[in-house]
Amino acid sequence: MESLGNYLLSALILSLEILLVLGLLASIFSFLGKKNTTYIYRCFGMNGLVFTGLIGTVVHEFSHMLFCIIFRHQIVEFSLFRPYKSRYDGVMGYVNHRCDRSSPYQMVGNFFIGIAPIIVGTGCMILLMRILLPNEFMASYQTFNRNMVYMSNINSIGDSLNIYINIVIAIIHNLNPLIGHNWPRYIVFIYIMYSITSHMDLSKEDIINSRSGLFVFVIMTYIINLIFIVLGIRYQIILLKILISVFSFLTVGLFFAFTTMIISKILDVFIG
Repeated sequence: MESLGNYLLSALILSLEILLVLGLLASIFSFLGKKNTTYIYRCFGMNGLVFTGLIGTVVHEFSHMLFCIIFRHQIVEFSLFRPYKSRYDGVMGYVNHRCDRSSPYQMVGNFFIGIAPIIVGTGCMILLMRILLPNEFMASYQTFNRNMVYMSNINSIGDSLNIYINIVIAIIHNLNPLIGHNWPRYIVFIYIMYSITSHMDLSKEDIINSRSGLFVFVIMTYIINLIFIVLGIRYQIILLKILISVFSFLTVGLFFAFTTMIISKILDVFIG
């Protein structure tokens, strides 16, 4: 009975930790994105937002549509990019959708649809790194694989933190502008990264939509965590590998967003 209680408590703690980290990352992403938008607008006006939104807004709205399809929501109306109309109403893109509120699967979808720009935006940057900067990507990928092997030999949950830090540092190091790059491709990558991260912030509607599926998300996360914990340490390590992979990539996306905000701030100081 005591073991069951420990299992239930451990699953609850892990679920709350996952929710806390996701919530923190989403909040920081939104803060950086809004700052980015403010600096770009002050420097270049609406034309600056249109220039960065050409890719960033499309990725943002497409991510909502993609998760609508995954979670079987009906897409009522959408516009991936509104460069002209946005000059009058400030809305550069939108996706309107609805779901069956009696379906737990569709309800939890609200959570993922709301935070989709962060997930898909980070995924797009990693994919573009693979396409445009293959050498840098392979160096990061090798570090990632090596640390995933180490995961099988960890002695405590705390050891996984060092592995997470190693992966993040390796990716950031390989994108350091001070080391050798294929510069034409590197510049294209920087522009796309700048565009995506400057439009990765969550709107008020995104946040409200996520909250509507939050309870179902917590329950489903709790059940999944409980199953992995009950199955034993071998399966807990598998769960940790999944979590570290997800949070490592999201942290790298956060680093990109922070970098672009610094660039926007510098431009605002010298041009604005």
